[in-house]
Amino acid sequence: MINNLSTDQGVRQITGVNPNTGAGAGTPVAYATGDATTVSAAMALANNGYLYYISQADESNGGAFTMRSIATYPTAITTSAPSSQVAFSDDINGPANNNDVTFRSMAAAPDGWVYMTVSEQGNIHLAKFLPGANGTAGSFTMLGTITLDGNSPASSTFRNGDIAFDGIGNLYAVINEDVSNGNAVIYYAPAGAISTTNSGTTNLQTKYQVKNHNGSNFSQYVVGLAIASSGNFYIAVQGWQEGGIYLLSRNTNGDFIISENPISNVTRNSIADLATNYFPTSTVLPVIYGPISAKIVDGSLIVNWSTLLEINNTRFEIEVSEDGKHFTNIGTVDTKALNGNSDKTISYSFTKTVNMPVAAMGISLFSLAIVLLLVNRKNRMLFSIMMVMGIGLAFASCSKNGEQVDVSGKGKLFVRIIQVDQDGARYATNPITAYTAD
Repeated sequence: MINNLSTDQGVRQITGVNPNTGAGAGTPVAYATGDATTVSAAMALANNGYLYYISQADESNGGAFTMRSIATYPTAITTSAPSSQVAFSDDINGPANNNDVTFRSMAAAPDGWVYMTVSEQGNIHLAKFLPGANGTAGSFTMLGTITLDGNSPASSTFRNGDIAFDGIGNLYAVINEDVSNGNAVIYYAPAGAISTTNSGTTNLQTKYQVKNHNGSNFSQYVVGLAIASSGNFYIAVQGWQEGGIYLLSRNTNGDFIISENPISNVTRNSIADLATNYFPTSTVLPVIYGPISAKIVDGSLIVNWSTLLEINNTRFEIEVSEDGKHFTNIGTVDTKALNGNSDKTISYSFTKTVNMPVAAMGISLFSLAIVLLLVNRKNRMLFSIMMVMGIGLAFASCSKNGEQVDVSGKGKLFVRIIQVDQDGARYATNPITAYTAD
């Protein structure tokens, strides 16, 4: 979804984009055609199937604002471009305060809430509301102030930018200085560091620098941020020269480099915002992995992996699961990269003793003894020996070492690697299966 600062273009939807390459974008579909209220720089696609936004038609508002929503289109129910509706109205700074406010960014979070930023006389506030049925909304809550790297940001800094959430609730914000050729920076706040009260503070930390395909600052404003299903970032740039929607990829210095050609440059001079409803478990990984393998050999779990790129890495944590859903941490491997950064291939290995289903082996031996007994009743001595072996093995299987990992007789484990940044952010690989070696 893209929003345009133009009454005759309103909101548009772009589909068919490859989230890894940016290829395949279809022709944008008009949303809420002819609805002049869709002139907005702050919108979010909520999980109830409605697009929420605040009109920018009048910024001399004394704090009063109206939240609007539009049904998802096209669907089997909504077959023609819908009109917007009022979701709720409020006075964000109360009736006793007539300071004008500016709404510049909005994003849905994976827990169902929609967050937005508010500028008021140089102070930047965070707020949220809860989308309801049929495009309604409620539970509007102020969440205190925002700082950038511990400092109060100038209001002009927040005039161009946007916010987005990943699947575990981490907050990302792209902020572009309100000048030509200004720095565009993606800031970050872990989910646990986001304020939950009006007296709190959410500190956004510098995460990535955003550069054009030449490695320079964009000559025009970076105004939108969204996350693709793959975890990559989309940005929107406003202006005739470099305007359009771009997919971000990262170089070995940690900078995000934009491909030379945008995914789409339709209405590029009036693009104001971006919104998606994807919540991948992480954004583009600070570590690019090579092959990852896991197996169980002679009672030990062996995990091998390599990295092709590491940026600000601290360590890897190994987690295992019996069902692929509930994981347990069983060990840590520190990064081998100097200061956590490397653009060379680095190999890693992790080994952990596991408790294999030897009880089943004991039962099998016991059964074998019975068979032998039936074949030759004279083999009483052999029967006794087999019984002792079976009981011994069964007993061993029930006496688990506290350092071992129990695979509950299934002969396999689901394994994933958690990479931990220097700022504490955590990124999980997809689980792989470790089978018992033949």
